[in-house]
Amino acid sequence: MVVVGDKFMVKTIGLTRFQTKETVVPINWGLEDLIVARVRAAAPRGITVLRIPYDKSRIPEREEPKQGLFRDEKAELADLMRTLTQGTNCQRYVLIGNSISRFSTYGYTVRGIGIVNHDVLVGHRIYFFALSYIRVFDGRDFSIIKHGSALTHIDPLLKRVLLGTLILGPYSELAEASFPNKPEDAATNLAFREYARALLTASLDRTLPYMLRP
Repeated sequence: MVVVGDKFMVKTIGLTRFQTKETVVPINWGLEDLIVARVRAAAPRGITVLRIPYDKSRIPEREEPKQGLFRDEKAELADLMRTLTQGTNCQRYVLIGNSISRFSTYGYTVRGIGIVNHDVLVGHRIYFFALSYIRVFDGRDFSIIKHGSALTHIDPLLKRVLLGTLILGPYSELAEASFPNKPEDAATNLAFREYARALLTASLDRTLPYMLRP
């Protein structure tokens, strides 16, 4: 099941919080089909991959704040997956959704697929990102077998955190002129579509084989 690829974040990080803006626009770039194809390509030989329809609105954003002292998020997610996959009988279930990353050492975050305009004293730095998160569930009890962000770098996540990596996930720096004049313009930008496809393909092809290993 895929919960990433239908929204695009356009974010400006200014010199102050008052100059920081964020807009999320809907996109229809066929990225869900791409992700399913990468799962099929990464699956071990002899394994059949089925795409299960579901109600996407029932799956909460990964960055949703925790509520309640005794909340068991793993159990809640297992119950949700059990409901969404009712009537199927698979050995494993794979859920690929948006991942979230802090932006540099600042108190800001980016998530999913999008572009960020970082306003610095000497100009603007533009970064395109495509962040996805993979969870693999046991088909019997819906416990999580493996989970983690889809990455293009082999360095451990902790090492990159300590080194102060700008975005913890796949991203590329673009020319300043790439940033859309209006957030809505991003949805029809064919170059953005290709950037997203390239970053998702690279990160999923590196990460999924390990995640799907028996």
